[in-house]
Order: sequence, then structure tokens, then C-alpha cells
Amino acid sequence: MSFEGQYNTKSAGVKRLMKEASELREPTELFAAQPIEDNLFEWHFTVRGPADSDFDGGIYHGRIIFPPEYPMKPPNMMILTPNGRFELNKKICLSISGYHPETWQPSWSIRTALLALVGFMPTDGAGAIGSLDYPAVERKRLAKKSLEWTCKECGKCMKDALRPLSEAAAQLQDEAKELAKQLKFQDETTLRAEISKAATETATSAETNAQTSAQSTSDAAETVEEVMTASVETETTTPASVRRLSISRASPSSTTPSRPSQQRESSIDRSLFLIVPAVIVCTAIFVILLARRLALSF
Repeated sequence: MSFEGQYNTKSAGVKRLMKEASELREPTELFAAQPIEDNLFEWHFTVRGPADSDFDGGIYHGRIIFPPEYPMKPPNMMILTPNGRFELNKKICLSISGYHPETWQPSWSIRTALLALVGFMPTDGAGAIGSLDYPAVERKRLAKKSLEWTCKECGKCMKDALRPLSEAAAQLQDEAKELAKQLKFQDETTLRAEISKAATETATSAETNAQTSAQSTSDAAETVEEVMTASVETETTTPASVRRLSISRASPSSTTPSRPSQQRESSIDRSLFLIVPAVIVCTAIFVILLARRLALSF
């Protein structure tokens, strides 16, 4: 099928999907995948159950939904054929799927995802999202029954969806097993543990920052208090005669100020000793309030 003219071929995602559609146009012995008729970002796939497992002899169908950012972000995968391993039409929590974008690598492809899915089928679900733990007898029964299953949307019948098995299929099976060793399902318990750990670390960091801020506020308040105390002591211990003498010596001897001028200078001197401590006190109060506000924000 051709999507020329329907999509922006300059888009990295469109280019990549068109390229992979061309590479996967022919089914293999183990898997097949192609986009649906009217949507390049939704594909249907078929995989063969792994040999020597409960799924041996079964063929299973599913959907892949790609984000617009593909291949920078991973796709989501869902199984449509009853199988006893995965819930139907529910996103599978796979390390190579949309549940874990942090582990996705843009170099991985649809082929990689399908082989990983085959490799994971015989593994224990262990409570993973979208997994089932049917008995072996039921899985084998579903495997036989799957050959007659037909997709209502694309019309594919499973018994005709893949090429017949040959010796070359063993190599693909081995590759699928190797991928399963490298990747893993993440169950809901693991996810909750990771979330809890992240929340604990965030709370600890916030508490540490708050303690640091509070200590800084306390140190600033002590410094301001010391400055204020020193200013008061200086004003108290310095005789008025010395202050007047300092002012007198600062003026030229030939121009002795008049009595009103001396009174004004004395008044200015007293005003300075009142204004400076007041400014210091106001500044200290402002610093303390600001520090408390920052501490509360943490």
C-alpha cells in the first residue's frame, strides 16, 4: 500500500514508518506487520508462538499504536487473539513499549519489538500490567484454537498469516530469546516502589532545604541583633561632650558657628543615632520575613 501524498514525508516519524513498512512488506516465518489501510500510525501484526512452550503451534494477532514522535518515543502494543498470557486489547507493559519511554532507544524497530514480544511470551507474568497467568493446559488449547481466529478489522486469518516453518525459523527464535534476556516486564509493584522511592527522595530534599534556609535565617537574625546591640552600646558609652568636641574639631577654627548653628548640629547628631538603628531594625525584620517565606515555600 502507498501513503504518498497523505503524510508529510519530511517528518522523521513518517519516513521511518514508511521505510519499515517497505522492509516488512513480506511476512516471515515468525512474524508479520503492516499499517492498516488508512492510518500509517496504526499497524496490525502477527507473531508465532515460541517453540517448546505452552504457545507452540499458536499464531497470535495484535495492534501497534505509534506516537507522532516515533522513533524518538516508543509504540504501544496490544494482543487481540486469546492466548492466556496477555489481556486482550490492553497495552502491554514491556520495557520496549510506551509504558517505559525512559528505556526506549530510537534505533529499535518494529522487528525488534515483535521479537521481544515473542521472547517474553513463555516468561512468568509476575503481575505485570496486561499479563495473565492461565494454566498450561488452557494456553495450549488456545494455541490450537488461534489458527482459526480471524481479525474482524483487517480480515487476516491466522493459519494463512505467516510463512510455513523451516530451519531458518530457529535463528529467529534464538534472537527472540536473547532479546527477552536483555529486556524485562515491569510489574505494578515495581512501578509503585519506584514512585514511592522518588517521593521519599523529594521529601528528604525539601526538608534539607528547609532546614538550611531556617539556619540561614537564624544566623542573619543573630548578626542583625549583634549589630543593633553594638550600635546601642556605642551611643550609650560615648559622652555627649566627646561628640560635641568631634563636631567642633571638624569645623575650621576661624569660623566658629553661632549658637543656633550648634543647636542644629547637635539635633542632627541625635537624629542620626536614632535613624541608623531604626533602619537596621527595619532591614532585619525584612530579612527575617523574607527568609521565613522562602523556608515555607520549600
